[in-house]
Amino acid sequence: MQQPPISRRGFVAGASALGAATVFAPQALANGLAGRRAPTLRGGRFPEGIMSGDPTPRAITLWTRLAGVGGRGSVELEVARERSFRRVVARELIGTSGRLDHAVKARVGGLDPYEEYFYRFSTRTRSSPVGRFRTALPPDSRQPVKFAFFSCQDWTFGFFHAHRFLAEEDVDFVVNLGDYIYAEAYHSKGSKSGGVRTDRVGLATSLQDYRDKYRLYRSDRNLRAVHANFPLISIWDDHEVLDNYAGSLGDGGLDEAFKFTRARRDRAYRAYFDSMPTYDGSGPGKRIYRAARFGRNVDLVLLDQRQYRGDQPCGDKQVGDPCPEVDARNPLLGRRQMGFLKKRLASTPAAWKIIANQTMVERTVYPGGQWIGFDSWQGYRRERTELLRHLKQRRIRDVVFVTGDIHTFIAGDVRLNDDDKVPVATEFVGGSISSQGLGEGGAGLIPGADPRNPKTPENIKNLLRQANPWVKDADFDHHGYGLVTAGRGSLKCTFRRISTTKRRSVKRLPDRPFSYRLKRGQRSLL
Repeated sequence: MQQPPISRRGFVAGASALGAATVFAPQALANGLAGRRAPTLRGGRFPEGIMSGDPTPRAITLWTRLAGVGGRGSVELEVARERSFRRVVARELIGTSGRLDHAVKARVGGLDPYEEYFYRFSTRTRSSPVGRFRTALPPDSRQPVKFAFFSCQDWTFGFFHAHRFLAEEDVDFVVNLGDYIYAEAYHSKGSKSGGVRTDRVGLATSLQDYRDKYRLYRSDRNLRAVHANFPLISIWDDHEVLDNYAGSLGDGGLDEAFKFTRARRDRAYRAYFDSMPTYDGSGPGKRIYRAARFGRNVDLVLLDQRQYRGDQPCGDKQVGDPCPEVDARNPLLGRRQMGFLKKRLASTPAAWKIIANQTMVERTVYPGGQWIGFDSWQGYRRERTELLRHLKQRRIRDVVFVTGDIHTFIAGDVRLNDDDKVPVATEFVGGSISSQGLGEGGAGLIPGADPRNPKTPENIKNLLRQANPWVKDADFDHHGYGLVTAGRGSLKCTFRRISTTKRRSVKRLPDRPFSYRLKRGQRSLL
């Protein structure tokens, strides 16, 4: 039920009764839109719902976007301890305008650690849905940390059924590993390629195109439900800008036909920050690599493998033999980010070092010895070796990569060298929400793959297992997300898989055998 907006008189009367929470809206301030200077807007709608993000023990970022209004003005934000909003702890007017695409975003501080709060946005006559969030655990907490991770949600290829089940989980937060939107429109409804929905925006090139992509994706009620229930911690991959772009290069490492420019990249980055409950960090460009502690059990390190990377080697072939370029001094993370990552991993006292990672760290090899893909870590061998050697030489244990990008569920060991007996880390690749998997014809790697009824033959699975002996399990045919519980003595990861993305009716598949438990100090899943 929609909550009635609070009156201006109620705002003034209630302000002195609030707790110590504070509200800061740097985007509004930077655009000269301090809330009390702008009149409160009337009417409008909140079709994208509401979002929370980047939780810490004392703070959270809250976001919405208003539609159906014009000009500049302010929107009221309330944060309370109950869904009824009887005990409001923060209330503030946040300025917005067409220049911000009427996005409304604020950082709320002064909250209590690991507490549940509720929030909403209001104009004078309309209110948003009510959202909830939980702040992060305090640094000394021994309580287990529960979170989900997902990636790769192509609007055109499948319905977002996985989000329906994710919205019902009991987790502290959700991690987006990238490809939240697709700048491209690969399929259309009813197409032979397996499309189920048509992307009315088409190929995004302008700032408004990219903003409209976020609008389109959030027209899905299952995705909105996830955002209403849990804080989001987000990184991007390539499709937020353009497929397989290399962000450090003026042409993106792409053919001229793709029309990549740095201006286009920057428009996509701006749309991302306009549309997500996060702020760009310090440093060159728009920084998204960062880290967050959750009690004594988890240090979450989030990477950016697009903005600073050099060109993909070996012609960026889908399958091929390695060329000398894989050993070149070609950046994936770049020196500043690599230094940040290595220092954080070596210094954190957390039980589990979890790296939110866009592309696979495990090697991917086709039967016969050719490599599958060159835009993942294996195509940037110098930096891969540097990072994994750092883990080995510094004896950094209990490192877990949670990974997206490849549209496949994979659990396995991360080895410095292929023939090593002892791995240096573990990797869980969480499938995709809807993007085309290998068993559906993705990348053209599996002969006879059916985009509507995927069923990878066992003999092909066995051949791939033999070529990739560090992989314990893989599912090429289904979609879903990963679910992690990290405690002091062990970490559990389960792949939540769904039956199909093609039909409106759907069921969740059994967790077994795709559920794994690591004990502290355990070196291998095999």
